[in-house]
Amino acid sequence: MSPVIATLLMVAIAVAAAIITYVWSMGLLGGLMGTGGSQTKEQLIIEAYDWTTTGELKFVLRNVGSAQVQIAAIYLEGNSLAAPVSTVPIANTVSYSLSVPATIGTITITSGASYVLKVISATGGTFTFSVVAGKAG
Repeated sequence: MSPVIATLLMVAIAVAAAIITYVWSMGLLGGLMGTGGSQTKEQLIIEAYDWTTTGELKFVLRNVGSAQVQIAAIYLEGNSLAAPVSTVPIANTVSYSLSVPATIGTITITSGASYVLKVISATGGTFTFSVVAGKAG
Protein backbone atom coordinates (compact mmCIF):
# COMPACT_ATOMS: atom_id res chain seq x y z
CA MET A 1 0.00 0.00 0.00
CA SER A 2 1.34 3.42 -0.82
CA PRO A 3 2.05 5.90 2.00
CA VAL A 4 -0.56 8.34 0.63
CA ILE A 5 -3.39 5.79 0.76
CA ALA A 6 -2.26 4.63 4.21
CA THR A 7 -2.31 8.23 5.47
CA LEU A 8 -5.77 8.87 4.01
CA LEU A 9 -7.12 5.70 5.64
CA MET A 10 -5.69 6.72 9.03
CA VAL A 11 -7.25 10.19 8.74
CA ALA A 12 -10.63 8.69 7.75
CA ILE A 13 -10.52 6.27 10.70
CA ALA A 14 -9.63 9.11 13.11
CA VAL A 15 -12.48 11.30 11.80
CA ALA A 16 -14.97 8.42 12.05
CA ALA A 17 -13.85 7.70 15.64
CA ALA A 18 -14.23 11.39 16.57
CA ILE A 19 -17.75 11.50 15.09
CA ILE A 20 -18.78 8.33 16.92
CA THR A 21 -17.38 9.68 20.21
CA TYR A 22 -19.19 13.01 19.72
CA VAL A 23 -22.55 11.35 18.97
CA TRP A 24 -22.18 9.02 21.95
CA SER A 25 -21.23 11.82 24.37
CA MET A 26 -24.08 14.09 23.22
CA GLY A 27 -26.54 11.24 23.67
CA LEU A 28 -25.19 10.56 27.15
CA LEU A 29 -25.21 14.23 28.17
CA GLY A 30 -28.67 14.73 26.70
CA GLY A 31 -29.96 11.80 28.74
CA LEU A 32 -28.34 13.09 31.92
CA MET A 33 -29.58 16.65 31.47
CA GLY A 34 -33.11 15.76 30.41
CA THR A 35 -34.87 17.43 27.51
CA GLY A 36 -34.57 21.02 28.66
CA GLY A 37 -37.01 21.00 31.55
CA SER A 38 -40.62 21.99 31.75
CA GLN A 39 -40.39 24.50 28.90
CA THR A 40 -40.41 21.66 26.39
CA LYS A 41 -43.56 20.27 28.01
CA GLU A 42 -45.39 23.61 27.90
CA GLN A 43 -47.29 24.20 24.65
CA LEU A 44 -49.87 26.94 24.17
CA ILE A 45 -51.89 27.77 21.09
CA ILE A 46 -54.21 30.70 20.53
CA GLU A 47 -57.56 29.16 19.79
CA ALA A 48 -59.41 32.36 18.94
CA TYR A 49 -59.07 36.09 19.29
CA ASP A 50 -61.37 39.10 18.91
CA TRP A 51 -59.90 42.56 18.49
CA THR A 52 -62.86 44.11 16.69
CA THR A 53 -63.58 46.44 19.60
CA THR A 54 -61.11 49.32 19.77
CA GLY A 55 -59.12 49.20 22.97
CA GLU A 56 -60.01 45.61 23.92
CA LEU A 57 -58.24 42.42 22.88
CA LYS A 58 -59.97 39.16 23.77
CA PHE A 59 -58.30 35.81 23.18
CA VAL A 60 -58.44 32.20 24.28
CA LEU A 61 -55.32 30.15 24.96
CA ARG A 62 -55.37 26.34 24.95
CA ASN A 63 -52.74 24.20 26.63
CA VAL A 64 -51.85 21.37 24.23
CA GLY A 65 -48.70 20.36 26.12
CA SER A 66 -48.03 17.78 28.80
CA ALA A 67 -47.61 20.22 31.72
CA GLN A 68 -49.76 22.98 33.13
CA VAL A 69 -48.62 26.47 32.17
CA GLN A 70 -48.54 29.42 34.52
CA ILE A 71 -48.83 32.67 32.57
CA ALA A 72 -46.43 35.26 34.01
CA ALA A 73 -46.70 38.11 31.48
CA ILE A 74 -48.28 39.14 28.19
CA TYR A 75 -46.68 41.55 25.73
CA LEU A 76 -48.02 43.28 22.64
CA GLU A 77 -45.26 44.47 20.33
CA GLY A 78 -42.81 44.29 23.26
CA ASN A 79 -44.97 46.38 25.58
CA SER A 80 -46.38 44.78 28.71
CA LEU A 81 -50.15 44.47 28.98
CA ALA A 82 -51.72 44.38 32.44
CA ALA A 83 -52.66 40.71 32.62
CA PRO A 84 -53.57 38.69 35.67
CA VAL A 85 -51.34 35.74 36.51
CA SER A 86 -53.22 32.56 35.69
CA THR A 87 -52.63 28.87 35.19
CA VAL A 88 -53.73 26.91 32.12
CA PRO A 89 -54.29 23.25 33.06
CA ILE A 90 -53.40 20.49 30.61
CA ALA A 91 -55.97 20.22 27.76
CA ASN A 92 -57.92 23.26 29.02
CA THR A 93 -58.36 26.87 27.98
CA VAL A 94 -58.16 30.25 29.63
CA SER A 95 -59.76 33.45 28.29
CA TYR A 96 -58.31 36.92 28.48
CA SER A 97 -59.89 40.30 27.90
CA LEU A 98 -57.17 42.92 27.97
CA SER A 99 -57.30 46.66 27.60
CA VAL A 100 -55.12 47.92 24.76
CA PRO A 101 -54.58 51.68 24.56
CA ALA A 102 -54.70 53.42 21.15
CA THR A 103 -50.97 54.06 21.52
CA ILE A 104 -48.83 51.48 23.21
CA GLY A 105 -45.22 52.50 23.74
CA THR A 106 -44.23 54.25 20.53
CA ILE A 107 -46.74 52.34 18.40
CA THR A 108 -50.14 53.64 17.35
CA ILE A 109 -52.60 50.78 16.89
CA THR A 110 -53.94 50.78 13.34
CA SER A 111 -56.95 48.76 12.22
CA GLY A 112 -55.94 46.04 9.77
CA ALA A 113 -52.31 45.93 10.92
CA SER A 114 -50.77 42.77 12.36
CA TYR A 115 -49.16 42.85 15.81
CA VAL A 116 -47.03 40.36 17.75
CA LEU A 117 -48.60 39.02 20.94
CA LYS A 118 -46.17 37.20 23.27
CA VAL A 119 -47.23 35.10 26.22
CA ILE A 120 -44.49 34.32 28.74
CA SER A 121 -44.74 31.43 31.20
CA ALA A 122 -43.33 31.39 34.73
CA THR A 123 -40.56 29.02 33.56
CA GLY A 124 -39.53 31.40 30.78
CA GLY A 125 -41.31 29.69 27.90
CA THR A 126 -42.25 32.18 25.17
CA PHE A 127 -45.26 31.70 22.93
CA THR A 128 -45.59 34.11 20.01
CA PHE A 129 -48.79 34.80 18.09
CA SER A 130 -49.87 37.25 15.41
CA VAL A 131 -53.09 39.22 15.92
CA VAL A 132 -54.70 41.75 13.59
CA ALA A 133 -56.29 44.90 14.98
CA GLY A 134 -59.93 45.29 13.97
CA LYS A 135 -60.33 41.58 13.21
CA ALA A 136 -61.38 38.35 14.83
CA GLY A 137 -59.65 35.08 14.23
